[in-house]
Amino acid sequence: MILDDVEAVADRTDFAEVLAGVTHRATPRNEVVARADAAAAGRLDSALWERLVGEVGVLGLAVPEELDGAGATWAEIAVLMEQIGRSTAAVPALGAILAVEAVTASGDVAARAELLPSLLAGTVIGTVWTGTGLTADAEGRVSGEARLVVEGGHADVVIAQAETDAGSAWFAIETAGASVRRHEALDLVRDLATITFTDAPARVITVDVPDSLSNRLRDLALVAVAAEQLGVAEQALADSVEYASVREQFRRVIGSFQALKHLIADVATETDLARSLVEHAVWAAVASPEDLPEAAAMAMLAASRAAIVASGENVQVHGGIGFSWEHHAHLLFRKARSNDFLLGPPDRLADRILSTHGVHR
Repeated sequence: MILDDVEAVADRTDFAEVLAGVTHRATPRNEVVARADAAAAGRLDSALWERLVGEVGVLGLAVPEELDGAGATWAEIAVLMEQIGRSTAAVPALGAILAVEAVTASGDVAARAELLPSLLAGTVIGTVWTGTGLTADAEGRVSGEARLVVEGGHADVVIAQAETDAGSAWFAIETAGASVRRHEALDLVRDLATITFTDAPARVITVDVPDSLSNRLRDLALVAVAAEQLGVAEQALADSVEYASVREQFRRVIGSFQALKHLIADVATETDLARSLVEHAVWAAVASPEDLPEAAAMAMLAASRAAIVASGENVQVHGGIGFSWEHHAHLLFRKARSNDFLLGPPDRLADRILSTHGVHR
């Protein structure tokens, strides 16, 4: 569990158990493949999403209590994303959480009052796009193309920067009336879409330093996806151990074979390393913002490696059934591979880490 060696560990353990219980009740393990197929066709898991938002209040976790949030931190959000990675849930959590963070961190009192209630209640699904190419006219109407928007197919509003006559500014852009083209994604439960805006209604969000908000959202997105990758690695490892403990060949459980023991031990080592770096990144997000850019990049690289290794070996451990579409192993494999490039090429993260130490490739 995220940050299991610091303050409030008992509360986070309880929270993780609540999330696991809600997820398993709304989406039993024997239904995840069918729900993933539905997500690939553009349908989110409404039953689970409504419970997470309405009963658990996940969208307000890192929002201060004075803004009607839970007053928790990004440590709790990381616990949520870890569970989403484990369950391969078809919910728009990543984009929605980042949209709430963008509005909260902006410091714009009026925007908070206008936008947060509906975003926190889930009646409006938000997402964030940090690319370039959008423009806004004097009336605040936005035009341009936003490519590969995470949760773009489900979003009612996109929080993004657009160029104005006075420079770059942040806007909450309505998607009603926009052209939305969904993309076929490797990760069946990850919604990606290109949205073309033409004079779309938008509300300006006042931010003192627009680029600083963009950088913060970029780093927090890395932390969130790294936590999701950690969940993928942990679930793949658990599935491998469980199957190796019951599957028999030559009248012996396959987990007793030395080659398989070494394989699973290697996966466990990768996963433990990933957990350490994800926890460090979460600590930076909560307590040390100056360390966040490097910590987030390191966590993402390590967690993606662990997720790719663990999910790939999980398919191998399961043998023939692991290669079938009817088994859920491919959902973990797809998510691990897709997440690796979701926020940009891994090489960029490596370059960022090296540059903080004065090393350039």
